[in-house]
Amino acid sequence: MARPLASTRVRRGTLRTSAFHADPYRIHRVTERIASGRLAVSIPDVLDAVDLLPDFQLAAIAVMDGNERPGEWPSIRRRLRAEGIRHMTHRGVLLLTPGELDRFSSVGLFNGQDELYLAAEWNDEFEVFPGRISSDLVNFEETTPLGLEEWMVDSGCFLALGESQGLNFATLDSQLAEKLRTRFPAPKARR
Repeated sequence: MARPLASTRVRRGTLRTSAFHADPYRIHRVTERIASGRLAVSIPDVLDAVDLLPDFQLAAIAVMDGNERPGEWPSIRRRLRAEGIRHMTHRGVLLLTPGELDRFSSVGLFNGQDELYLAAEWNDEFEVFPGRISSDLVNFEETTPLGLEEWMVDSGCFLALGESQGLNFATLDSQLAEKLRTRFPAPKARR
């Protein structure tokens, strides 16, 4: 009869919500690593601030002009082909290299109601966040969608931008968040 391994013993009374919240010293605390907010700029304004953004290999566009899965729309694919923008698609999401993203932005294809995710490593099968992050649906100054922080850690996304009536941003890099807040103004409060 086989004996159970000592490492398979289960401790009772310990709740661990996810791997990245685990503490080796057994101090259980809830941490919030995500820095988020809302700015009064557009996605092209952030992309034009070259000194702000760290190096990235992948830009994923999940929503373009309010259209989810823009890679599945024939009119969008024709426009990209006409502009000479080379891209890949995965489940309808446009995957671009940094140079192609610059061309995409410079020809004016970001018109509002867009969502952009930047990742440090290229991934042909990049899965975007399953919820919407545009500023007409949620205000990142108040809250972020449930699961966004864990998704960013798991996917390797370092910056998520959602534009509509202002620009929502979320990042795991607190220095990048501070640079964004310093460079670009926050929107004026509504009455």
